[in-house]
Amino acid sequence: MNGKFVSIRTKFLRLYLVILGLVLLIMAGIILTFLSSYFRIQQENNLKATREIISSCLEENDINSPSVDSTLNTAANAMNISIWVCAWSRTGGIQVYCYGRNIEQEKLRIQNNMRTQQQIISIMNGISMDYTRNAFPEIYDQKTISIAYQQSYHEKFSLFGREQYEENTGAVILNMSMSRVNGPQWVVFATILISMGFVTIIAMIMILIYTNNIIRPVKEMKEMASSVAEGDFSKEVTSYSNDEIGQLAESINSMTTDLKELENLRSGFIANISHDFRSPLTSIRGFLEAMLDGTIPQEMHPKYMQVVLDETNRLTKMTNNILDLTKMENGQDELKLSHFDVNEMIVKMAIGFEQRIEEKSIQMDFRFLQEKLYVNADLDKIQRVVYNLIDNALKFTSKGDTIRVETSVVGQKAMISISDTGAGIDEKALSHIFERFNKGDASRGNDKKGNGLGLTIVRQILLNHGEDIKVQSKLGEGTTFTFTLPLAYKINLVEKK
Repeated sequence: MNGKFVSIRTKFLRLYLVILGLVLLIMAGIILTFLSSYFRIQQENNLKATREIISSCLEENDINSPSVDSTLNTAANAMNISIWVCAWSRTGGIQVYCYGRNIEQEKLRIQNNMRTQQQIISIMNGISMDYTRNAFPEIYDQKTISIAYQQSYHEKFSLFGREQYEENTGAVILNMSMSRVNGPQWVVFATILISMGFVTIIAMIMILIYTNNIIRPVKEMKEMASSVAEGDFSKEVTSYSNDEIGQLAESINSMTTDLKELENLRSGFIANISHDFRSPLTSIRGFLEAMLDGTIPQEMHPKYMQVVLDETNRLTKMTNNILDLTKMENGQDELKLSHFDVNEMIVKMAIGFEQRIEEKSIQMDFRFLQEKLYVNADLDKIQRVVYNLIDNALKFTSKGDTIRVETSVVGQKAMISISDTGAGIDEKALSHIFERFNKGDASRGNDKKGNGLGLTIVRQILLNHGEDIKVQSKLGEGTTFTFTLPLAYKINLVEKK
């Protein structure tokens, strides 16, 4: 493994924080834009309402009347803004009426600032101002937004002792502090951010719990893999869920069980092969040493050399069987398929056992449904299957027993069964009959010189043909092996005609 170890939990948290950060940035931008738009619209609506109040008040009342002062001061304080009402004076200058807070300071600064006065005159002459930022920096120390427009007003004056009303056009300027605009939206924004912070903490706790549910079985799998690597198959991963992790845990448990069985088979294989190899090797060594040291006289050497040769052949046969079985299981032994008459082949194989059949007075019973039955299979391999099955039947039958061979057609298959009336197989031993080096129940038969590979090879040959073999047996009644082979259709049809 290259690089620094980084746990899955850390990767999950990193990914979560990156995604969360991006989501928060996007949401913050959207929320801030929305809030700015919302509060701007709210302020515009409020200022429009204030503007209507001012217009109605100035158009209906004397600009110098107490009612105007009261109304505009109330409006300015309610909106937390500064209202300037600008009018022409009788001397040709301008008169600015200020309403709201700090009005004395604002009046003084306006009177002392020519630039501001020029701006006011421009507005009175028809140049409007729409949401202008910091329009009067000489008057206000803080940032502001200003709205200015022409406004008609009424002014009362005395002429020749009589009161007169005159309508003039002046200006109204509304000044609002930026804090008044931005303050509420930042409060709401901060509230949302705090809420999102709490949600983030809760989400992190939940993701820690969730990742722990994922990591816990993964850690168990890691520990289990280490144990299996060391040869310990006793541990098992607990399945916590029905998702992919749970399925993986079940698969690993199943794999460990299979590995445990494989290890047991391997151990048994080594033990069995060691035992089966040791017996003939011990015999060979004993006889050779006895001949060399003179224990066995010279004239007896040919007899015991034949025994040594028989044991050597036995070892050779066992080695070849193991190699053949390994090739078959690994798919290295290719089948050479051909069409042949399975009935004829069975009879020829049985003839090879004629001497043993006569010695044990065994009755051979051939029951063929039809005279010729052609199959498509590997002739050499199927001969080996039949040979091993007949040989096995002869080993576990006594004098006077019967061996029956039957062939028939079932569906699209040729069915072959080889049965005997021997001692039968115990039910517990029956489930292990096809395992390597299994020699069956110790109580069966008198001839057990085999190495326990014959039936294993039989089953593997048939599996390689895409077929299988079944066994039925009862103690005291005998055993039947049944297997199928694919038919050679065209040849069978020709024979029938």
